[in-house]
Amino acid sequence: ICMSGIYAYEYRMHILKKMKNFFSKLGLKLQRFMYGRYGTDQLYRTLIWAYFAIMMLGLILGRAIDIKIYTIISILSFALIAFAFFRVFSKNIEKRRKENAKWISFTAKIKKYFRIRKDRWKFRKTHIFRKCPKCRAVLRLKRIKGSHSVSCPHCNKSFKIKVFF
Repeated sequence: ICMSGIYAYEYRMHILKKMKNFFSKLGLKLQRFMYGRYGTDQLYRTLIWAYFAIMMLGLILGRAIDIKIYTIISILSFALIAFAFFRVFSKNIEKRRKENAKWISFTAKIKKYFRIRKDRWKFRKTHIFRKCPKCRAVLRLKRIKGSHSVSCPHCNKSFKIKVFF
């Protein structure tokens, strides 16, 4: 085959067309395979990141640690990736949704804790933070010296606070 000029161009276009066709068929097969399966979610992404973190820990420590500990790290990382892929390919969608909902509610509590700490630091000079005695919501109030009556916007409970400085 003469590969000069226009023939080389046509040959490259023919190969690219075949590759495009192959990958589009592969994508359709993957879509058909995944139909009725759960797929990815936030818990999956967390498991994957944990897998990579544990693998990096094992690679970095490597021979510096005992072989038993290294084996445990390897088994743990394998278990994480196996569980992650099990969740992705599972057909029990409701159970996977419940697991993800529990994970989201757990992480939401942690995120809320750190967000409140960040806000308290950010507004430490201009505001004070108090919890409502009824609903336990954290209220941000202007820092004005003296005794004040405050109404919670969540439950409408009125209570008194004292600001000393």
